[in-house]
Amino acid sequence: GELYGPMTGYSSIDKPWLKYYDESGIKANVPKKRAYDLIYNKYHHNKKLTALNYLKVKINYDEMFNKIESTAKSLKTLGIKKGDIVLMAMPTTPEMVYIFYALNRIGAIVDAIDPRVKSDRYKEIIKETNSKYIIAIDLCRPVIEEFIQDSPLSKAILVSPLESLPLPVKIISNIKNKNSSRTKNDKIIYWPEFIKLGAHYQGVIDCEYEEDMPVVIVHTGGTTGTPKGVILTNENFNTMAITQEISGFDSKEKDRFLTFLPPFIAYCLVNAIHDPLYLGFENYLVPKFDAKDFPSLMYKYKPNHVLAGPILWDYFIKDSKIAHEDLSYLKSPISGGDVLNIELEKSINEFFKSHNCNIPIASGYGLTEVSAAAIYSKPSAYKIGHVGIPYIKNNVSILDPNTNEELPYGCEGEICIATPTMMKEYYNNESATSDIIKVDADGLRWIHTGDLGTIDSDGSIKVNGRMKRLIVRNGNKIFPSTVEDIIRQNKLITGISIVSM
Repeated sequence: GELYGPMTGYSSIDKPWLKYYDESGIKANVPKKRAYDLIYNKYHHNKKLTALNYLKVKINYDEMFNKIESTAKSLKTLGIKKGDIVLMAMPTTPEMVYIFYALNRIGAIVDAIDPRVKSDRYKEIIKETNSKYIIAIDLCRPVIEEFIQDSPLSKAILVSPLESLPLPVKIISNIKNKNSSRTKNDKIIYWPEFIKLGAHYQGVIDCEYEEDMPVVIVHTGGTTGTPKGVILTNENFNTMAITQEISGFDSKEKDRFLTFLPPFIAYCLVNAIHDPLYLGFENYLVPKFDAKDFPSLMYKYKPNHVLAGPILWDYFIKDSKIAHEDLSYLKSPISGGDVLNIELEKSINEFFKSHNCNIPIASGYGLTEVSAAAIYSKPSAYKIGHVGIPYIKNNVSILDPNTNEELPYGCEGEICIATPTMMKEYYNNESATSDIIKVDADGLRWIHTGDLGTIDSDGSIKVNGRMKRLIVRNGNKIFPSTVEDIIRQNKLITGISIVSM
């Protein structure tokens, strides 16, 4: 606010959160280039820096770029071209990283799929996107065989999760699996054979950068109906990466980042793959994850940066292995994906402090439609019970759901976000796109999140729940929190338990 004049009482005008950022960061520009180029241009001279750490196998940037190039050549040899949609049903392995950036290089679009979906869902997506290719973990073969012969798919490329591991490990695994004979299928090809396809490719690999070009389709959870395909662009990915660099976070090259999230969600691809690779972190990839494994992974890898849900942090502080750990290695312990209740937040912070970590647990807030993260609890702006302040390039306003007028500080309304990380659109769904993206009188596009919250005069945001809980009476929308507050004030009521439906 101080940078731009006196306070008006409205967050979208005042932007009070900017006081927590440097002016050079506020004025910084995001380069216009493909997601791949942002990383390649920064690190192709730094050949020995470790990019990926997969089950103790270290892969440096030089090797990663070479693998991406080999993958891109094979994709081109198959005939995949700019604008094609390629299904990717993979866990978090190095090959997933190569596939993602190789498709970005040639201008094809990744359609990120949960490998666990049933054949009917695969068929729906193939029909909707007219995809001719799927790249999947080899465990998907039985499901893919259910539909591949009668589908428009030209090829299914299957990848073993052991592909990047040393040869003896792969040989032992093959011996164990020798009895599971594969029936021949001309539409199915395995990764080693696929990579050989491009060995002699001499043509052009790279497509030219174009503004607003789709990079990936990520499917929403479908909690409010049919899942929608969110289209994210190079600008979305690169703005988020640059944001991490210019926002004044405590990070440096060779920091350790733990990635156990699956690559069919936006947070993994944008914040847990692209961002740490741009920042020069050593990215520890976990291909298979169970919630109970979280403390063991933390104990083993001691990451400087990690995002986990509240339930995982609860497991962490209660685990015997962590009881006597020195947690001074933690630089940004982040909680996201669900509401972090204040009691747990206090417990985590007390645990951190007693284990040599003086940084509070950082909440965050976002949604797939804004590339997953939009608001972050920066340590200098930390307030317990709040999700943080907007990222440096973002704007946030709180609107009255009845009038769509902006509300002043402290008033509860719908959280709306204007950001360069906003999705291009929902794939093939114009009506749903226009429902969530609204253009204001100044031509600025806003995502209407459907979440209720408040913002204070420091720019700190609190999330109070979904708008779908609103009570509508005679056309007026009444906040459940208003009713709850009145109930709590009644001295005749000694206890209250609010259940969201």
